[in-house]
Amino acid sequence: MPALEFYKDKERGILDPAIFERAKEVARRLVEEDKVRSSQFRNYFAELRALENRFQKERKRDEAEAFARLVPELELLKAKLAYNTRSQGPLRGAREFVSFLNEALDAGKRSPKDFEGMMKYVEAVLAYFYAFEKSEKH
Repeated sequence: MPALEFYKDKERGILDPAIFERAKEVARRLVEEDKVRSSQFRNYFAELRALENRFQKERKRDEAEAFARLVPELELLKAKLAYNTRSQGPLRGAREFVSFLNEALDAGKRSPKDFEGMMKYVEAVLAYFYAFEKSEKH
């Protein structure tokens, strides 16, 4: 599978609309095939949002240094994700979710712009996830 790309024109910050179609498909698979709960997804998203907020604050002083601090935090999030897939872990049946988040985190580590694109992508997956989850329950 090709690397996850968020932009139609990265230099100008123009997102590729296809990324939102991909987000929709990922969310559909998470709801239909996976065992991830909305609270688990929300927890990871909240952690990403906190990292994003800190990065946005720090980048005003020095973007390169702020991003250099962010990348290990994204790696740590991947480690937490792996830990939670252990046999008694809360994500043991959530292969699709773990795969989606690992792919997104890897793409987000490429550059500050990619991190911004990754956040929009993950947010879109979460939004579709809630929409599909709600329709599944009715």
